Amino acid sequence: MNIIIQYYRKVELFFGNLKFAVFIILLFAASLAYGTFMESYHGTEYANRLIYKSLWFMGIQFAMFLSILFATLIRLPFKKHLAGFYVIHAGLITLFLGSYVTYHSGVDGTMTLNPNLPAREIQLNEDEFKIQFPSKGKEVTIALPYGAFEKELGYEYEGIRINKFLPFAENEQGWIPVKVEDKTQSSTQYLLYNDNFSEKLTLSLHPQSDFNNTQRLGPLNVHYMPETLLGCFDDNTQDGLIIWNGETSGCMSPGPSDIRKLKSINGREVIEVSFEGRQIRFLPTMSPLPLDDKMELNELSPFRIFSKKMFETAPHLFLFGKNAAFFNKENQKWESHASIQKDIELPWMGFKVSVLEHRSDAYPTMVPVYTKPIQDNSQVIKGNLKAVEVEIEGQRFWVNSLEPVAYNKNGERVTFELSKKQLLLPYEIVLDQFKMDTDPGTNNPASYESFVTLFKGNEGSTKHRVFMNNPLKYKDFTFYQASYFQTNEGPFGSVLSVNFDPGRFWKYLGSLLLVLGSIWHFVIRKRPHLKPGEASA
Repeated sequence: MNIIIQYYRKVELFFGNLKFAVFIILLFAASLAYGTFMESYHGTEYANRLIYKSLWFMGIQFAMFLSILFATLIRLPFKKHLAGFYVIHAGLITLFLGSYVTYHSGVDGTMTLNPNLPAREIQLNEDEFKIQFPSKGKEVTIALPYGAFEKELGYEYEGIRINKFLPFAENEQGWIPVKVEDKTQSSTQYLLYNDNFSEKLTLSLHPQSDFNNTQRLGPLNVHYMPETLLGCFDDNTQDGLIIWNGETSGCMSPGPSDIRKLKSINGREVIEVSFEGRQIRFLPTMSPLPLDDKMELNELSPFRIFSKKMFETAPHLFLFGKNAAFFNKENQKWESHASIQKDIELPWMGFKVSVLEHRSDAYPTMVPVYTKPIQDNSQVIKGNLKAVEVEIEGQRFWVNSLEPVAYNKNGERVTFELSKKQLLLPYEIVLDQFKMDTDPGTNNPASYESFVTLFKGNEGSTKHRVFMNNPLKYKDFTFYQASYFQTNEGPFGSVLSVNFDPGRFWKYLGSLLLVLGSIWHFVIRKRPHLKPGEASA
């Protein structure tokens, strides 16, 4: 027992020591200053994850709590001249306890209100990853770590492995390998440039790529097509027609002798062409689709037709992997270049094109890469994406916070979603109107407010006006006007920050004790005491 008492006395003297108290206060102040700097440049969430809600910062606060507690205990039993000191430290201890209650049981999140739509979901500042099995009616939710840096997870469930989590990320182009190389689904990155302009173009035929096979740059239209179609662009036929099979990538440029003209349909000419041993009919001036036996457009057919003459009036560049074709107005002919080994000069504004990378063993996609967020004018302009890497059957892919991803696992559809944890309220709030005033002569918002209706179930409904310093309070929750957004339909929606603070009473009580203790210790106790027989001035 004596050993325990001696050990406790050493701990008490260590944490109650003035030097330790000064050291821990300076460390706390330096951490706050560092947090303020991080918040101003990288945003509130990054500062929270890195500092304010980190374990090491919690440890500093706990050390401050122990310092205050033991500084009080070593001055017991009660001494009258230290009464103010006791009240001040009791206030600090009460403040710490109230803050802990808020941290452990409080709610801090946002509510998004679309115009005239009821809402009851609060998005909390905690991320979670959901794996859904619709056919089984099963859902698995994984709580993601609240840290500022990339984190290896190593979680596995029914053959699905969750590798890593990026709390802050930006999309960069990457390549995903394919199991079987297919030249009909190739992808290429080009550099298109002249003396005043340069642009990297990534085009792909792969169905899972994030990049399309067409792109428009001002007046120039760029088309990416299978390499097997290049030969058909070499032929400068009279009608300029090209027919191809989407399944085999075979093509032909029919001449006048290959085309049989039939009677017109509604004033549009029908042609018949012999291609790959079949007689195929088209309405070339109406649709690229062939006609079936009932002379109706056949969307299921792999055959297509188009006229190169449609692409002769405006700048159109056709790219075929390492090859290119375009219409040259100077000689009124289509030109093709069998291999882009060097820069190819184009007949528009001095442009040239070169191949940077060409692949048929992989397809390009946007891959999330961890980055430190950057804030400008209180808005995060870089690093506001979150992502989780998933691995199934040796294939890896990313799920980001923008949209869910579906995967077919052994014939079963599995959906992955990265989102904020939600809390459902037992009542609803509807945004009736959002009002914003702007600075004179500008579109900069000077003030904004939300007019909402609170539906309380059997208790009826009430109208409220929420604006700066005028929050809505109902059943322990406080709703503050935080931000706004514009919907696709045009009207503005509102974003409310939501707060539930169960430790508020104890924090108020602690603050009151601090004030009373300070008055007692620094004012009342310091008043000069009159000696007997002395008169006050």
